[in-house]
Amino acid sequence: MVYLAKSHPNPIGYLLYVCVAIVIAMILTPWARVAADTDTSLFTTLQDTLIKDGFSKNEIHSLYQHKGATFDAKSVSLFFMHRESTLNYNQFSAQNNLDKAREYMATHEAILNKVAQDTGVSPQVITAIILVETKFGTYLGNRNIFNTLSTMAALKDPSVLETFWEMVPAERRLERKAFEKKAKQKSGWAYGELKAFIQYTKREKISPHNIKGSYAGALGIAQFMPSSILSYARDGNQDNRIDLFDHADAIASIGNYLKAFGWHPGIDRKKAYKIVLRYNNSSYYANTVLKVADKLKG
Repeated sequence: MVYLAKSHPNPIGYLLYVCVAIVIAMILTPWARVAADTDTSLFTTLQDTLIKDGFSKNEIHSLYQHKGATFDAKSVSLFFMHRESTLNYNQFSAQNNLDKAREYMATHEAILNKVAQDTGVSPQVITAIILVETKFGTYLGNRNIFNTLSTMAALKDPSVLETFWEMVPAERRLERKAFEKKAKQKSGWAYGELKAFIQYTKREKISPHNIKGSYAGALGIAQFMPSSILSYARDGNQDNRIDLFDHADAIASIGNYLKAFGWHPGIDRKKAYKIVLRYNNSSYYANTVLKVADKLKG
């Protein structure tokens, strides 16, 4: 280093470059192990559990021997780190987004009206949800759903949890007790979603390794969790498939979901709020969806 700095035509600039490189390396070091540790042996216990729960041994081994199967600690760690930023919900009721919402309603008028007739859920409410969830399908998430759910579910194994603990940047992770409590809650939840995801992709004959979504495992224009897809998703375009990346299917699925939890024509604001809260358990979210829907009606 010293020799190179002395022989470099701009030693001050070079040393500055080296310092910046060192800082970047220090920031990325916690994730160096994550990037390298893609050994699917961390999924061994998980695979055994899936097989005991009735999945074919050959099917499960094939899924986890796939070159795309990795232990995705970087995505899952977002559940276990202190988060400082929050979503600006006011953006969704801004005029530019309301204009786009009206364009969306015009483009998908036929299916929105059909779903409104079938479920009692207005086009404005469905459109508001699609705006807030994915900005009409333009922000779908870039996390591999299979790897995210598998990684989270695998944390039930104490040895895997310990490995994962060492992967999360120490300066940002939760305290150990809170970390372990959350891991216990999330691993059980993720296991159920993983089973649903495998069932869904098998039913629709699509590769589970090719589907991207949020770091929480939600996917498609409607951002449904896999268990919700199995229970509430609907075929909106009548092609005998359920594809949540298709607008007609997403619209039909949202309408059916809200109806299943009690939405009906003429529903009052208080009950509407509670039902939208079932879709996404955030008061900011529910209030924003209803606010946008009101503006679209106006």
